[in-house]
Amino acid sequence: MGFENITIFAAFFAGLLSFISPCVLPLIPVYLG
Repeated sequence: MGFENITIFAAFFAGLLSFISPCVLPLIPVYLG
């Protein structure tokens, strides 16, 4: 895996995380509680 692939994967993962986090963050207290 080259550096370009790592950069693309990191950007994709960051975008996916920013898309999912508004749905996941409200659920975190439920799991911790």
